[in-house]
Amino acid sequence: MERLALVQGLPSARGRLSTRSFKLLGAISNLKLRGLQFKKHEGDSQSQGTTMAELDAEKLKENALTSIRLGIEDFQRSQQTQEQGGDEARALSAVRNLFAGILLLFKYKIAVSVDDPEDAPTLIFNPPEVMPHADGNGGIEWKPVGKFKRTTIDVATIKKRFEGFDIDVDWKAIDRMQECRNHLEHLHPANTLGEVAGFVADLFPLLSEFIHTQLNEQPADILATAWPVMLAHHEFFTNTMATCRDAWDDAGVPESMQPWLDHCQCEECGSPLLRPSREDIEEGASVENQDDSFKYICVACAHSNLIAPLIIKALNDAYDYDPRDGEEHCIEDCNDCGRPTFLIPEQHCLWCDAELDYKKCTVCGEALGPGDQDNGGLCSYHAHVLDKAMEDD
Repeated sequence: MERLALVQGLPSARGRLSTRSFKLLGAISNLKLRGLQFKKHEGDSQSQGTTMAELDAEKLKENALTSIRLGIEDFQRSQQTQEQGGDEARALSAVRNLFAGILLLFKYKIAVSVDDPEDAPTLIFNPPEVMPHADGNGGIEWKPVGKFKRTTIDVATIKKRFEGFDIDVDWKAIDRMQECRNHLEHLHPANTLGEVAGFVADLFPLLSEFIHTQLNEQPADILATAWPVMLAHHEFFTNTMATCRDAWDDAGVPESMQPWLDHCQCEECGSPLLRPSREDIEEGASVENQDDSFKYICVACAHSNLIAPLIIKALNDAYDYDPRDGEEHCIEDCNDCGRPTFLIPEQHCLWCDAELDYKKCTVCGEALGPGDQDNGGLCSYHAHVLDKAMEDD
C-alpha cells in the first residue's frame, strides 16, 4: 500500500514522508512527490473546517502513464527466460504498476471532468463522514464531520463517480485485473504467473478505448514505448487463444460443456492458453468418453493434466451459491453419468444430455431434480407427506 501511495503522489498518513519512503520512491519509480499539496479551508463552525488538497491533474496523468510504462517493462522481464535476463518475480511489480496506473488514469479523467479546478479534489479525495445531528426541533440534520481524508477514492468509488459522469468502462476487465493483483499479492507468484499475460491482453482494448473516447488522445502518443509492446502481446495472445479454441473442436468435448472451456486455466501458472494433448487426439480419444485420461497442455508453461476436472469446476464455479443469501443450488450429480453436471433449471445434464423422467411435482408443480426421481413424481415434501399418511394407515 505504501508503494501505491507513492506512485499516486500522495503524502503518508501523517502528512510527511519517512527516509525509507524517499528511498523506496527513488528505487521504484523515480516519481517526484509533487502535484498534491494540502491546505486548510475554513468552513462554518459546525463543520469545524475541512482539509482540502490542491490537485495538479496533469501531474496525476503523468504519474499514471509512468506507472503503466514501468508495468510494461516489468511485464517484459517477467516473461523472459533467465538466460535472457528475465525474472518471474517481476510479475508482481508489473501488476502493481499497471493496476495503479489504470486507477490513476481514471482519477485523472474524473478530475478533468469538472470546469472548476477547485472541485477536482472533492471528487478524488475521500470526503468527511456525514453523520446525523439533532436540529433542536426534534428532527435531524445530516452534516459532514471531520476533514477530507488524505487517501484517494478506491475502485468502488471510482465506479460511482464514473456512473455520475456517464463514463463507460469495461469494469469486468478491471475486476479481473484486481483479482489477478490480489492473487499475486497473497499467493506465490508462480501460481498465477500465466495470468499476467491475460492481464496485459485485457488491458490493451480497455486502454485503447478509454484513451480514444474519454481522453480524446492517441494511445501511441501518450504511452510511448509501452504501446507497441502491448499491441504485439495482444495480437500474439488473441491469436494463440483462437488457435487453442479451434484445437478443442477435435477433442470431443460434450457440446453443452464447450462454453466452459474458455474459463479453464492452467493449474500451475494460471494461463488460459490451453490446448488438447496431441497424443490423445491421435489415439482417437475424446474428452466425453475418456475424461479420466484426456489431458491438456499449457502453452505458457508446458504443464499437463486432465482437462475434464477444469471444465466441470468452471461450470460449478459459475453456478456457485450462498444459502445464507437465500440462494439454492443449481448443479447436482447426474443419475445417468454420475458427474456433477446436471443443471437443475434446465433439467438436463450438460455432459451426457440425460433428462428427468419426472420434471415437476404432480401435486404442487415444483421443479424436480435428480434426487427426487425415486419419489414417483413427487417433490421431497409431498413424498414425505405421503409416507406419513401411509404409516398412519
